[in-house]
Amino acid sequence: MKNIFTFFFLCVINLTFLHTSLVSAQRPGISMEVNTTTGSKGETLNYDAIQGSPYLYGDFTSAKALCCNEIAPMRYDLYADEVQYKKGDVIYTLLRETPYTRIEFLDSKTILVLENIDNESKYFIEVVGGKNALLKKVSKKIVSNSDPKKTGFGKKDQTSTFVENEPSFYIKAENGKTKLIKNKKDVLDLYPEKNKELNAFFDVTKIKFNKEESLAKVVNFLNN
Repeated sequence: MKNIFTFFFLCVINLTFLHTSLVSAQRPGISMEVNTTTGSKGETLNYDAIQGSPYLYGDFTSAKALCCNEIAPMRYDLYADEVQYKKGDVIYTLLRETPYTRIEFLDSKTILVLENIDNESKYFIEVVGGKNALLKKVSKKIVSNSDPKKTGFGKKDQTSTFVENEPSFYIKAENGKTKLIKNKKDVLDLYPEKNKELNAFFDVTKIKFNKEESLAKVVNFLNN
């Protein structure tokens, strides 16, 4: 069984060379054959025993940490909220630390950004970038269902499935403040000095504050 070690890029630019450093993991390992992770209650989960996929794009795709420009197979685990990196037959976990705060998946052009929300570092999809940014939080949960048909031992069969949660949206303002957006008031509270312009914009633009396309219009308006 090949153990996962926590992967830590240490980018040191010395003339034209880029060096990489690895440190050992502090959490339970994940094998290549049976992917596991540690759940919220400390239990070890066997991903292969759960239906569906916990990953954003199903498996590894070409990606890079924008600090270093090193392209490698990576995947984003929405359940564990971690980015994994594959080298040879070994999988590593990217530490949620500076300078690895922006990960770009090259095929989809998706950019993950690491933000500290409520004193916790989390990954978000950057929908709109710039001095004001729209961030989308995607995640998955595990739902267990009992089969109404009993087994031969008189017990009901249980199956577990990865299910995507409803996404939530945050706006990161030019001043560095980040706020969960649920309604118009949340936007106005984030930009008290621009309430007049924003209210005029809302009057002529039908904004649905739970829709990505609508909130993208708001952030583009703020940036322009």
